[in-house]
Amino acid sequence: MAINSFITNSNTIVCPTHLLELAKNVKVKPRVAIADAANKIVMLSAKMGYDKKIMTPIFVGDTKKINTIANEMNWDISEFQKINSKGEMDSANKASEICGAGNAEILMKGNVHSDVFIKAAIASKNNLRLRGRLVHMFYITPPDGSKGVMISDAAVNVEPNENTKKQATKLVVEVLQNIGIEKPKIAFLSASENLMESMPTTLTARKLSDWASKNIKRADFEGPLALDLIFSSKAAKIKGLSQSKVCGKVDGIIVPDIVSGNAIFKSLVYLGSGCAAGLVLGAKVPLLLTSRADPPAARLASIALACISQKNNPNFN
Repeated sequence: MAINSFITNSNTIVCPTHLLELAKNVKVKPRVAIADAANKIVMLSAKMGYDKKIMTPIFVGDTKKINTIANEMNWDISEFQKINSKGEMDSANKASEICGAGNAEILMKGNVHSDVFIKAAIASKNNLRLRGRLVHMFYITPPDGSKGVMISDAAVNVEPNENTKKQATKLVVEVLQNIGIEKPKIAFLSASENLMESMPTTLTARKLSDWASKNIKRADFEGPLALDLIFSSKAAKIKGLSQSKVCGKVDGIIVPDIVSGNAIFKSLVYLGSGCAAGLVLGAKVPLLLTSRADPPAARLASIALACISQKNNPNFN
């Protein structure tokens, strides 16, 4: 099929070294509660994170299977905490409960479905939920490991309202600043840079851009912007936006809905071999909402990003 000519080799996906170095600088190595760890890729990700000295795993799941997989990997996990559970719902609840009680600093999705994982994370009994909405973001870097782009929201909020988008904008700026980008450039996505009554996302993008410019310091904002203007300085010049502080220089994109965010994320991964570090903020601890299709490099990058996102958290420093 002709479409295959667009697909890139997933073997070229690498975890950017600058994320790992920043994660190592966090003084307290976080404990990561893994919901249903009895899976080889999940265990490999945990081993990579431990070997890179950016996490200490807490294994939740079928302990017999966890030990078997560890033995197959020649990994001695006798020093780590292991909690037996039965099934994905039990695993997700027990891992969430550990984090809610303050006994782990990061909650990681293992071999459980995303809806089960999120349901456990927001269950009042597990004491993780805060007042605001959960906000998902992907920091996607190219194969050479250089500067990437942050996208929110691509996996949790289907049609985020204005307040959720404001919260997402604040969090995206904060995480980008923690990565080391002193003044992030944030675009609000639509299909046009012109205000159009027939396209409500353009109006919302302008409103959010104006709000963010007044209320969030040390960042540049612009919207509405179509995707070509966001990524291409050449397109911006042709369309008379060469003086823009954001066009062609973007660090973060706030999308109007989950469909557009998910499409951009998967395009960068499958067509550009991007390494997507995924993170959900808005609970007491960061949530790692990794996909079963994610390569180990993306899982490792997600762990690193979770550490970095907590740079200003006194529990990490």
